[in-house]
Amino acid sequence: MITKYWKQVAIVGSLISSLSIVLCAAQSARRGGEAAESATEQKIISYVRERFGVPDNTKLTIGPFKNSEFGDFYEATIYIDSGQQKSNQQVYITKDQHYMVIGNIYTLGADPRREVEQSISLEDQPSVGPPNAPVTIVEYADLECPTCAKMHAFLESDVIPKYGNKIRVVFKEFPLVTIHDWALTAAIADQCAYQLNPATYLPYRTTIFQNQSLINAANVRTLLLDFGERSGINRLRLASCIDSKASMPRVEASAREGQNLGVSSTPTLFINGKPVVGLPEPSQFYKLIDDAMRGAK
Repeated sequence: MITKYWKQVAIVGSLISSLSIVLCAAQSARRGGEAAESATEQKIISYVRERFGVPDNTKLTIGPFKNSEFGDFYEATIYIDSGQQKSNQQVYITKDQHYMVIGNIYTLGADPRREVEQSISLEDQPSVGPPNAPVTIVEYADLECPTCAKMHAFLESDVIPKYGNKIRVVFKEFPLVTIHDWALTAAIADQCAYQLNPATYLPYRTTIFQNQSLINAANVRTLLLDFGERSGINRLRLASCIDSKASMPRVEASAREGQNLGVSSTPTLFINGKPVVGLPEPSQFYKLIDDAMRGAK
């Protein structure tokens, strides 16, 4: 269970994350005493917990800094204990103690939520709600994922009506191609709908989610075209877009963006930059939105 937090910080070369630590040389100063090291350890733990949504009931500790084979970096180990499972993750810290590397380079003095928000493209993306809404929810989802279908229904039937123009929901494609055999085709079709007529995107996405149980690798194209007609999309234009994979660059950009943010499972959402993985209880989800709204004032 806890391994997902480290999958979330990996740089990947495919649509599914796999850990790949990247190191770079940096000009740095010498570490200044045990007090400075202790302060940096606490900063790392606080940053990791906030940046990757590690629950409060999961214990994080970090071992001592040691010289690494990379001259400008110390190495250390972060230990994760959920009470049911234990794991650990190696990290590297620049000797000026300003940066760490866990598959990516993060500025420990920065606001992790702001970094997430700045990493997400909101321009020309399918969405519901005004661009100036105080809370932006960005969802990375797989159209073949049953939990994503439940999250979509929750967003559409409960969250959006409850908050109205106070929130904006932005939809991103994140097909898990190694475990789902028609998710990529559906993601391409979904983005085709947006390209052909943005107004059809949400009804089309909803119809796909509602009919997941009917779809398989053999009939996916036919059903996607049927659902498109039902949603008001021209069948021939949709077929041409799907067959030519004209929307593939949009799908790839969405998936790549999610990977860079540490997304490794679906659904993963960011509420004003705060990560939410899976389908929480409604009251918990509402609290996250309410907290974000207060923080935006």
